[in-house]
Amino acid sequence: MGALASLRPPGPRTATRALGQVLHAAPRHPAWAPTPISRDTLEQLHALMSVGPSMIDASPTQVLFLNSVQAKTRLAPHLAPATRGEAVAAPACAVIGYDVDFAEQLVEFLPHVAGAPSCFDRPEVVRQTATRNGTLQGAYLIVAARALGLEAAAIPDFDAAGVSFEFFRAPRVKATFLCTLGYPAEASRPPRRRAAR
Repeated sequence: MGALASLRPPGPRTATRALGQVLHAAPRHPAWAPTPISRDTLEQLHALMSVGPSMIDASPTQVLFLNSVQAKTRLAPHLAPATRGEAVAAPACAVIGYDVDFAEQLVEFLPHVAGAPSCFDRPEVVRQTATRNGTLQGAYLIVAARALGLEAAAIPDFDAAGVSFEFFRAPRVKATFLCTLGYPAEASRPPRRRAAR
């Protein structure tokens, strides 16, 4: 929780501006500022993503932040030609996946939830919960990134099996989508919306 210690909820005067910052439409072709994303910011981003509400508080999500030239070079062959250049040019690219075996640890922490252990004896329930919560928490990551002043753009068109093997190296972890991250260049920032009166 150390990464969250400096955060405070916004007051009424900043609520409208905050909503516009996190819920604006992503630019079709993001332009990035040359500012690198610090390790502390990535840790804060991950912490924010993990505390968002999910079904029965399950967190099957696995995230890798690729910010080195070497890592993005490994990613490039698994991307569609139309998005390859943008992903490699971004300061960082998050690989969001989910662990289909997450329930093995989860049931130990849910003795108070009636029927939880028996529920997760069914493989289809486990798979659905992992897929849904993994996608939901990936969306939280995008919202959290924008709240921290970053731009985030999802990349849905990629070789999921290839990315899963290349970066997670475990059959139980499945990549679900990618997200480019960076500080936006001024020209690509969305226009500010006026508060409704």
